[in-house]
Amino acid sequence: MRSNSTSVTVSAPIMEKSTAFSSSKRFEVMAKFLHQRLQQSKWLEEYHENMYFGTANLGAFVRRPDGSYAKTTQNPAVLKAVETISATVAFTMSCDSVSVLMETLEKDQTEVPFMDGTSLLIAPSVTDVINNGMYAHQGHMSVLCKREHFILICASSPPELLAQATALEAHLVGEIWGQPIMAPPAPAYNPVDFVPRSNSVPNVNMMPVSFGDHPDLSLHPSVQRNMSVGDASHMTRPTSAYVQPMYQTHQNNQGFQNFQFGQPQQQQLMPPQRRPSTDVYGHSRSVSNTTINYFSKAAAKELASSTSMPVLPMPIHKMSRRSSMADPFAQHKMSTVDSLSAMNSRRMNSVADYAARKMSTIDPFHKSESSKGPSRSQSVSGPDRRKSTSGHNRSSSAGAGGAMRQSSTTSIGSVPEDEVPEMAQFPRRPSMAKARNSSVSSTYMGGYRGSVSHDIEKMVQFVERAMELEEEGPEDEVRQRDMPRVFLLEHACCVAIAGGLVCVLQVWCAAKLMQQWRLDGGCLRWALLATIPFFAAFSMFFMVVIAGSFFQIFGPLGFMQKNTVYYSSKAPKFTEHDGEELPHITIQMPVYKEGLKGVIVPTITSVLKAVNYYQAHGGTATIMVADDGMQLITEELQEARKVFYELHNIAWVARPKQCTTPGPDFFLRKGKFKKASNLNYALHFSGRVEDEFLEQLEKRAKEQLCTVEDLSVEDEEELLEVARQIVEETDNGRTWSAGDVRIGEFILLIDSDTQVPETCLLAGALELMESPEVAIIQHSSGVMNMTGNPFENGIHYFTDLVYTSISHTVGAGDVAPFVGHNAFLRWKAIQSIAFEEDGRTKFWSENHVSEDFDVALRLQMQHFYVRMAGYHNNEFKEGVSLTIYDELARWEKYAYGCNELIFNPLIYWPTRGLFTPLFLRFLGSNIKITSKFTILAYIGTYYAIGVGFPLSLLNYFLAGWEFQLDQYYQTSWHIFVGLCIVYSILSPIAFAMLRYRMGQATYIEALCTCAKWMPLFILFFGGLSFHICKALTCHFLSINIEWTTTAKELEKTGFKIGLDRVVRDFWHMYVVMIPIAAMMVYLALYAPRGYMIRDFTVIVPLANAVGCHALLPFVLGLF
Repeated sequence: MRSNSTSVTVSAPIMEKSTAFSSSKRFEVMAKFLHQRLQQSKWLEEYHENMYFGTANLGAFVRRPDGSYAKTTQNPAVLKAVETISATVAFTMSCDSVSVLMETLEKDQTEVPFMDGTSLLIAPSVTDVINNGMYAHQGHMSVLCKREHFILICASSPPELLAQATALEAHLVGEIWGQPIMAPPAPAYNPVDFVPRSNSVPNVNMMPVSFGDHPDLSLHPSVQRNMSVGDASHMTRPTSAYVQPMYQTHQNNQGFQNFQFGQPQQQQLMPPQRRPSTDVYGHSRSVSNTTINYFSKAAAKELASSTSMPVLPMPIHKMSRRSSMADPFAQHKMSTVDSLSAMNSRRMNSVADYAARKMSTIDPFHKSESSKGPSRSQSVSGPDRRKSTSGHNRSSSAGAGGAMRQSSTTSIGSVPEDEVPEMAQFPRRPSMAKARNSSVSSTYMGGYRGSVSHDIEKMVQFVERAMELEEEGPEDEVRQRDMPRVFLLEHACCVAIAGGLVCVLQVWCAAKLMQQWRLDGGCLRWALLATIPFFAAFSMFFMVVIAGSFFQIFGPLGFMQKNTVYYSSKAPKFTEHDGEELPHITIQMPVYKEGLKGVIVPTITSVLKAVNYYQAHGGTATIMVADDGMQLITEELQEARKVFYELHNIAWVARPKQCTTPGPDFFLRKGKFKKASNLNYALHFSGRVEDEFLEQLEKRAKEQLCTVEDLSVEDEEELLEVARQIVEETDNGRTWSAGDVRIGEFILLIDSDTQVPETCLLAGALELMESPEVAIIQHSSGVMNMTGNPFENGIHYFTDLVYTSISHTVGAGDVAPFVGHNAFLRWKAIQSIAFEEDGRTKFWSENHVSEDFDVALRLQMQHFYVRMAGYHNNEFKEGVSLTIYDELARWEKYAYGCNELIFNPLIYWPTRGLFTPLFLRFLGSNIKITSKFTILAYIGTYYAIGVGFPLSLLNYFLAGWEFQLDQYYQTSWHIFVGLCIVYSILSPIAFAMLRYRMGQATYIEALCTCAKWMPLFILFFGGLSFHICKALTCHFLSINIEWTTTAKELEKTGFKIGLDRVVRDFWHMYVVMIPIAAMMVYLALYAPRGYMIRDFTVIVPLANAVGCHALLPFVLGLF
């Protein structure tokens, strides 16, 4: 007779190196390791259709001894749920099977039944899990949260967590497929007659586990057994009633106490009867009684003296202390940077492969043997690795006592030597045959295949040490952070050539005046010399393009791979900052009336990935939204935004709506472009809250007769909320806000339609730490396509062209620009250029449309640097203009901003002079001369475009009616031909060669791409002059003009809608263009002799300008 009591002896997990690392590092590393394993298993997939879902909800949790959690997620509600359950480990599961399951759920469905009789509970949200204890049972739980769109899985150890997830996913897929499938490896042995199963997790039984001060990172051998789903009759619905086991102890041969499960008492409540283990395929069998050597001595004694099952300790939250008032976020930080978290992806993969090999139950070299005596599957130390080939005959085999079941062998010794792949990355062992005989198994997991030695710890240490040596490099090699950043002169040479060409051109024109003066002696023509400064400014950028094109084709490109004063091509190395504390970063994002689902949610989701990554490496970061549309949208949308911000722990500030009526509600949103005043209001509010918070801390410290540093974290959080409410009351409730609105040491400024790389916060913080002289790090950006329409694709290409060209010039030694977003700002540097206006401290100029250009100039005049970074390979993504109307408004805004930086309005010329004080300070500043030249060339571009149409019209009459012109005068035809050659031929060829040399595309491909978009550029820039001229004129004449934010989502379009907008927005342009076109036809065909203008070289420049202006709205904006 075979006993129904299955007997398996399991040795206790030994952790020899448990004291080698600090507790904080151990739990942080474990959380990150679990997160990576879960990502590799595709259990942390995003679901963008739900506004409550995002990266902030997804992650892993590992409980520390003090009850707090090492986590890789930012959702406070999920953390609260895990704390309420008091699980040792947990994670949020979201995958394709969950997404498909969500689509099939009914509105009031409370559980998902599975084919084996088990079920998965459903909760409306995580909040219901927190408030309802029915979901938790001794720390084990699985529940589907509908609103967050994930399954919350909690367990008491990492192996059990992964086993629950694999079993649950198998059941979900089987439910979708319509029939049971072979489940992945899962625990085969558990004292199921005595220990309750995990609530709502099918086919997973929880083992009694001891819980100490450190997580059990070892993997129990029972986890390495297969679980068959072929016959699920032995499965039952989970029940809360279970039989209390009777523990008996005896001494094993090692002297440790073992625990023996005896028979339950008859008077106790019995669970539903299960089939005996001899009838359950996949369970190991033995003739001996069940013994488990799973606990340490201390735990064994405690358990032997106890009358109840071991339970999870409740979390104990210790009172953290504020470490320093200099850093208001110090209590949220780790003490130092975790050196273990600096492991690169290869090192983490090696550790992940090691864990995968220990958990693997797959033997690719398995061969069945039917007549070789007892197999390894019958041994207590060898898992049963047979496939379910006799699942359908189980009843008969069970009746026969399992005599017909074949045994299997997993020993690698039975595998031919030529079929066993060896690991080249490990050192050769003395005897390969002996090593293979001592090998535990052969695995194929995570892309790795090979024999696994029993001495796996030494092998992993060898690989990790090799990787550390590879990262560190030779001992005599200088660290990257200590290498001096060189000051390159390539750009200076290019600017010198461009400046020389400008001088040559103007001197040649002046030589013409000299020649004519020597012929006729007329001195009046010398008045034309007054035009030299203007036309020199117009031609500066033209000459820079010519010189730069030759440098792009023939010049060096090695500087693109170096870190220089103004350019960073290599990211800082995290390993060089081991032990340094990472600063707090505030991600600031101004928003207006953008859509929550289409714009804000994707941006926040992207940012939260970077926040998680930064926090996983020891830093802290918060998001603060300057919401300028909160008080302007409907109440429903307001509530949706507030809920979304609260769900993701986002701070926000919303200023009052504009009211010009005198009274208590009077408020002006200053500025032609409201971004600067919005940022100023948020920063000013943040400063007031910080000041009030410090006062509240002092008061509380006096009340408790202690120092501010002795106050607890709970006190600080409470006082921060009190301070924010006091400041709101000071504003009479007109300012709306929530969350921690304080500013960190660094600021990442982004737009509402932005995607950021996951590692950007860590890289930006390290570079600013290495370079205290840098105030702004501007990142090169790519484009995030929203609609994919032809116009957006064309602007996409133009934006890539601009950023590539800027990266080339900055890498060659030019000063980096600041474009107002996707940039890291040093908060102390921004504070150094603050000024008082209207009774408030302001940082951004509200009197300039180009507030970013103004800030960059003021910072450089304060001896700070603006640097550009290209090491993220354009992974920063920004939205571009979706319509021609937004793009024209953007160019008008830039032109207006540049003009107000240089010139005062005409009305102030008598009192203030022509030039602004800022421009005069810029000319006299210590900014290098070549950078001043390029800045002036860039500004001069807008003037050159703006005067293009008026000068073409003037040239039409002067040259067409053959006025007596001096040779100094250059006709529009000459300029038109020069522009066509440079911008339509030379520049595309040079840019295609630059892309080819940088490895972005083949030369033919790059050249074809340039040619494809050339018609669009000709039409757009040909029709741009009138709009730039309008913006410049409005500033000179003090005519009020304002712009709203660029549309982030495509609005309704169509022929009628497009025609209505063309008429509404461009009627004033057609009032000018239509008469000019009619005049040209009349002068060419019907004018009296002497007034006719038929010269081809006179007509073409003006006809091109009029035609492009007239066609631009219809061709690019009608549909």
